[in-house]
Amino acid sequence: MKLTIFRRLIVGYLLILIFTISASVFAIFILRQFDTVTRSIREVDDRVLEYEKKLSDTLLSQIQYERKFLIGRDEALYNRFLLFSNDFRQYLEEILRLANSERAVLLLLSAVKDSQQRYQDLFKQEVQNVKSGTKYDAEAYKEQKDRATETALRNLKELRTLSEQTVNDKIKTLGEIGASARQITLGVTLIALISGIGIALWITRSITQPIWVLKRKTAEIAQGHLGTELDLSSPPEIAELAAAFNSMSQQLKDLEKMKADFFSALSHELRTPLTSIKEGTQLLLDGVGGPISEKQQKLLSILSEESQRLIRLVNSLLDLSKMEAGMMIYRFEEASLAALIAKAETEMLPLMESKKVKLDADVSHELATVKIDQERILQVLRNLLGNAIKFTPAGGSVKVVARGVDGKVEIAIQDTGPGIAPENLGRIFEKYHQIAAGNHPPQGTGLGLAISKHIVTAHGGNIWAESHPGNGSTFIFVLPA
Repeated sequence: MKLTIFRRLIVGYLLILIFTISASVFAIFILRQFDTVTRSIREVDDRVLEYEKKLSDTLLSQIQYERKFLIGRDEALYNRFLLFSNDFRQYLEEILRLANSERAVLLLLSAVKDSQQRYQDLFKQEVQNVKSGTKYDAEAYKEQKDRATETALRNLKELRTLSEQTVNDKIKTLGEIGASARQITLGVTLIALISGIGIALWITRSITQPIWVLKRKTAEIAQGHLGTELDLSSPPEIAELAAAFNSMSQQLKDLEKMKADFFSALSHELRTPLTSIKEGTQLLLDGVGGPISEKQQKLLSILSEESQRLIRLVNSLLDLSKMEAGMMIYRFEEASLAALIAKAETEMLPLMESKKVKLDADVSHELATVKIDQERILQVLRNLLGNAIKFTPAGGSVKVVARGVDGKVEIAIQDTGPGIAPENLGRIFEKYHQIAAGNHPPQGTGLGLAISKHIVTAHGGNIWAESHPGNGSTFIFVLPA
């Protein structure tokens, strides 16, 4: 099932939205990771380091007041010791609560707690001995207390080292997450961008391509090339338009065929009676029916000329019908275009003399022979020369230039007439299309240039016109050598 244009747009926008949301979700996930790690550093590791320093300072204060008490035996000094001992316990509880999931930290803190407790117990025993006057080995007590405090301070130092290493590891992890996030984000962004562009191109092409084909086909039909039916892979709306277009094209082809059949039949039906009329008129002019007056001779001459003109028109219609139906037979043979040009010029002499138009020829001596149907190419030359002379004012000139160009033969027929307006240049080769040149009203049947184009195209060549109003016109046709 083909998607409609609306559904294609919706699907495309949804896919782009999904890519965008995916990129956003990934960014939120990375930000949450950053937040989790930074919060862990801020709320756990930094505070562990802070409490480690407090524990070390508090233990050192205990040692200081313990020694002062043993020297001065002042009860206030002992109370200060107990106060710092209480602070040590509170700090230890706080740091234990923060590090409840860190096994290595808990082991170190447990060792610190045991060492401090042993130190405190030894000191309390020593205080009791001092207060009761009991003799004891003060040096042994000092050694045991020093060992306990040294162990506690060493474990606290290890705790600081471990905490700093943990912070460094977490910062390194943040760096790795950032680097990975940059790479993944760049990849996701590129994928989203490429996919978005691809989707946009797919949607645009699926819409514009068939429209472009329709536009091209319309231009071909406007030029009279009905061709084959359109078979578009396109959205349903455009497919329906193509179907309607095909129906219209078929109707035009049917109409064109009917018209061609009509002209062909009409031409066949007209040629025989026209030929009879012409021959009968000629017989009367030759005096077969008896003597005729001067006035009758003028009338019969007019009838003969008009009959001949009608016969030429009928022949042109028949030729065009055959050409359009692909039934025209061409007899190709090697021939010299120079000879055909000379023959066409000779045939145009009476018209040139009556119009007082000068004809010049510039035919290259190295002009190659070409494989052509001589009669048909001569027909093209007659049509182009006749038009040039017809639209050139008295005293003007027509020039024929023939030369070899890039392995081909180019024939150009230039006139000094009024020229052709730019908007008409593209239409002058259409059948029945006649234009007024300068002050000249439309002349002829409008079939000569259309027939000429068919003939040149059948020879594998090309024909066109160049003109600027007021500067004459040039008709050019090129044939393969």
